[in-house]
Amino acid sequence: MAQKICDKMKKWFSDGLDWKMVIFLSVVLFAIFLRVWHFHDWLFFKMDQARDAFHALHILEGGIGWIPLLGPKAGGTNLNLGPAYYYFQYVAVGIFQSANPSVMAYPDLFFSILSIPLFYLVLKRYFSRDWSMIISSAYALCFLAIEYSRFSWNPNPLPFFNLLFIFALLKVFDGNCRFPLRWTAVAAVAFSVSTQLHFLSFLTLPLITLIFLVVQGKESLKFLDWKKIAIFIAIVLVFYAPFFASDYLTHGKNTKEFFKAIHSKASDHSLMENISKDAFYFGENWAIILTGYIQSGKDNHASILTWLIFILPALVLNFYLYRREKDEKRKRFLLVTFLWFVIYFLSYIPIAYSTRPRFFLPMLFLPFIFAGYVSRYFLEFLPKEKNLGKIAAFLVFAIIIAGNLYGTELWFREIKEAQKKGVYPDRTIILKARDGVVLWHLEKVADYIAGNCPANEVYFNSISEYNRPMKYLLTLRGKQAFAFSDIKAGDPNLCTFSVKRSRAKSNKLGDEIDREYSVSKETKFGAWEVLDLKLNDDFAGKPLPSYHRGRQNSSESEDSKRTYWKDVFAPWSKNDED
Repeated sequence: MAQKICDKMKKWFSDGLDWKMVIFLSVVLFAIFLRVWHFHDWLFFKMDQARDAFHALHILEGGIGWIPLLGPKAGGTNLNLGPAYYYFQYVAVGIFQSANPSVMAYPDLFFSILSIPLFYLVLKRYFSRDWSMIISSAYALCFLAIEYSRFSWNPNPLPFFNLLFIFALLKVFDGNCRFPLRWTAVAAVAFSVSTQLHFLSFLTLPLITLIFLVVQGKESLKFLDWKKIAIFIAIVLVFYAPFFASDYLTHGKNTKEFFKAIHSKASDHSLMENISKDAFYFGENWAIILTGYIQSGKDNHASILTWLIFILPALVLNFYLYRREKDEKRKRFLLVTFLWFVIYFLSYIPIAYSTRPRFFLPMLFLPFIFAGYVSRYFLEFLPKEKNLGKIAAFLVFAIIIAGNLYGTELWFREIKEAQKKGVYPDRTIILKARDGVVLWHLEKVADYIAGNCPANEVYFNSISEYNRPMKYLLTLRGKQAFAFSDIKAGDPNLCTFSVKRSRAKSNKLGDEIDREYSVSKETKFGAWEVLDLKLNDDFAGKPLPSYHRGRQNSSESEDSKRTYWKDVFAPWSKNDED
């Protein structure tokens, strides 16, 4: 293998430097830099990330028996996804022997980087080498792709695994493929992982695959023999074994939640309202993906322009090129891209009013492919005497790359500014709270609290979104963190703090707590602020009105309802002891 690489390198230099490839590799390296620059300090660490981090910490401390059988909950439901995403985190934690939040985000970063060369390989199934490099370069510098690569979240690896599934599927249907069984296995792995990363992928990916096979007709029978089908099904069953084990132990609880989730996802709006909203969000998010432009308020100009310039022309071209194409390999590529758009657009109609940017991760690559179709139209049909086609195609990707680079620079500037003062960021569109708070702020406050609390127990009050992250970071620093509502009686010796956004002018903590405590010191860390609290003398040794629940929190109650691998083997362990 090493000798083959050396031979290729010698040939590359002996034939003359391939400057196009040099430029492409330079773009890829720059794209990697944009993903890793200040990766630790500028990491997003919110409720979901802290929830996953506690699971990883349990495994690091208690062993693999504490690996959950199911993954995170699907947004807005009680349905748990498959555990594939958790396993990536556990591998990272095991390799680095650290439960730091940035370590658990390494898989997301890794798959985001890998998706760039993979996209290049996928594009070469249809486009020329040069156009594959241009389109994948634009994807590599996509603002939204960069933003989603810089924190841990179960939807984040979707672009890579959807691309991998497409690539493997097209390979299986390629008559010149040397190892069809291996690519069948790759397709099964990618399919299994992708359908466990997001609820909508669980619904849409099988549908896309089924329609692709039906359209292929006799070709499907030609390329899919019993060995490939058996391998695919066997691998999928292995990946879903934890799901089946959990349902067995809980008497089908998660399967019941699946059917409830399908019903709960439906919208209360009319069909036409849903279609209109779906079209709006598609245009809006494609504009963000292609140019990094974020439209404000209810302004729909960017959405309309995106439909008129990129989506509708590309769909027509996609269909036209498919009908005209004679090469079966290229034709299948066109079929997959067309199905990918149509199925996702139709699938999002019932949930149009709850669509979020993360819903477009499964098709993050499609806007760039469609831009490639539009550029190909310019090259083929505009007058060639004055190179109008080349100029138009160049302008399309120049705008795409320049817009995304500018959008990324603005986002980095917002985060940097948040390390100095309270901000109202516009470009953190992936999470609800747009306050500029990243791991840098949270760790600064956690270090301050741990350094100013000699006791083992810390009581703090914070915005609900940061309760779990702060508790996790304090846990890493050897402190047991509890909420104010856990304090039963006033004790002036307790370590009590409040954490808030520094842009908030008021230090009020709520009527009950404000009567019990007063602020003795304020310390700001840019957009984040910690308040040292002092118990008012009137409440020393007395029951506190703010006491409600005792030492309970949602994450602990959620953990108690989970099933783990240790539960699977518990019956056998009991029999052995008997």
